[in-house]
Amino acid sequence: MTNSDIAKTTPPDVVRIGEDICELGESPMWAPGEAALYWFDVPPRRLLRRVLPDGETVVTQLEKVPASFGWREGGGMIFAFRNGLVLTDATGAVEREISCEGVVDFATQRFNDGAVDRRGRFWVGGFHPKVDPGGGGLFRVDPDLTVRKMDSGVTMSNGIAWSPDDRTMYFADSRPGCVWRYDFDVGTGEIGPRGVFLDYADRPGRPDGLTVDSEGFVWIAEVTAGRVSRYDPQGRLERVIAVPVSKPTSVIFGGDGLRTLFITTMNLGLSAAERTTEPLAGALFACAPGATGLPETAFAG
Repeated sequence: MTNSDIAKTTPPDVVRIGEDICELGESPMWAPGEAALYWFDVPPRRLLRRVLPDGETVVTQLEKVPASFGWREGGGMIFAFRNGLVLTDATGAVEREISCEGVVDFATQRFNDGAVDRRGRFWVGGFHPKVDPGGGGLFRVDPDLTVRKMDSGVTMSNGIAWSPDDRTMYFADSRPGCVWRYDFDVGTGEIGPRGVFLDYADRPGRPDGLTVDSEGFVWIAEVTAGRVSRYDPQGRLERVIAVPVSKPTSVIFGGDGLRTLFITTMNLGLSAAERTTEPLAGALFACAPGATGLPETAFAG
């Protein structure tokens, strides 16, 4: 599809879900057994849950600043806070802390986006507290709760996802802006040397959260560009969906048949004047883009 074809494509209607406004909405996750979407508002340490289509939003106050989470086999979650990892039960109560000793130095590392691969391992990226260039890493938590550092030299880690055939892993670095591509061995959880999937030097915005659909196309929230874009496995732009705010942060498929794309956004960093012109910044949005997502795997630990 060429750029002119994209311009002629009728975008899906992007609608607001609920009345919630987040300072930094992040880490949307669909819970199919509950028909509910979960997501974070990061700075005020809030976990939001909304049953769709017509439920109310329930807010849980967290003790620490959240980064990302995944479902856990048998119920509960694996949580990455900025400075730690825990397992929770189905109510969200902490059951166990996961030791990062000797692997993660929280004086120089903070966790950010994470995801569970299809063998039940949790992956989470990091960044330096001062966002020093190359100061972040990529970490893997195995079902036996062993934590391993898998890569380094990342500045602002963000979305993580895998191709449908489990041969490719995608990992976004928002500063200055790149989506990395790794050869992935699903049996061992090992990754090959990273290569560039997308370089944002000449693209609008920066890559933030991402997901992969059932056809292997990569959907990326392009923060500051006011859009979500779909790229084919060769990195060619296939579709652009305009979002009515400048800072979309992450995306996930959910709803009936995983046919709804949910989009979190933020108002963090906007001036008072910009917040006036973007009153919906920080809201949750959704659209039906004509693609189908992949189910999220639960952490096996």
